Amino acid sequence: MTIRHFRIFAAVASCESITKAAETLYVSQPTVSVAIREMEEYYGTKFFERISQRLRITEEGRIMLAHVLHLLEQYDEMEKMFRNPDSRGLLRVGTSVNVGNGYMAGLVAAFQEMHPEIQVKVRVSSAEFLEKLLTDNQLDLAVASGAFHSPMIRLEPLFSEPYIAVCAPGHELAGKTVLLQEFMKYPLLFREERSGAYEVFQAAVAQAGGLVEPAWESSSQEALMEAAHSGLGLTILPLRLAREEEKRGRLSCVEIRDFAFRSSVYLAVHRHKFISPGMKKFMDFAVERLREELREEE
Repeated sequence: MTIRHFRIFAAVASCESITKAAETLYVSQPTVSVAIREMEEYYGTKFFERISQRLRITEEGRIMLAHVLHLLEQYDEMEKMFRNPDSRGLLRVGTSVNVGNGYMAGLVAAFQEMHPEIQVKVRVSSAEFLEKLLTDNQLDLAVASGAFHSPMIRLEPLFSEPYIAVCAPGHELAGKTVLLQEFMKYPLLFREERSGAYEVFQAAVAQAGGLVEPAWESSSQEALMEAAHSGLGLTILPLRLAREEEKRGRLSCVEIRDFAFRSSVYLAVHRHKFISPGMKKFMDFAVERLREELREEE
């Protein structure tokens, strides 16, 4: 099979029509038909079937399409990189909300000071969405906390970050030490259900015999901190951020005697991603700087 076969396959899947795919690719209809037939014969399965006079992709075709799109993205990226040297200076980095708030700005600023020839474009989002962007080749790498599920993502642990509960300074639990059972009685302000932080915290609480039922869910950590400051409930923050808010007098920490929660931060890359020189520099820099920064805090 050739790149030409895969481009034709992707066009037919997108257009759901041999005729429209041929028009899109500026080739003849027989050329498209032959390419699809050759693929089906080569792999021994049907990728398309005609239903109600429309071409529909089969389940096997959908599986093939996922691989084809990733392969074409990789191929086009390689072509762009080596045919256009100017494109090598852009690095697309994803980061989860918690890491973005606590570490990413300083990391990127220090890296660009050392490597001004490399432009770093950052996307802050949930671990779930970052995983999708990595698998779709819309990000080169990610520095993120939380849970990644795709077997196509390679994870390198960077550090484990402790979390602590916080509330408004005037809250009845402010500055106190309580048991998890008592803590769970109060309204919980937390990240959205599909976020990595939520998944990790939910799993940890479940192991302790509890169940997380947030009163608030938000993609914005700042919104949750503001709600906690307003006395609407308790939330969980990375220890570094919680201590900063405590010093500012906006939030107070709450110790949970029988429960400890930590979230791992990873360097995430697609297993089939070509590691460019710029990526290698950033990855090495991120590993060294973040681990050193955590050692100093300890």
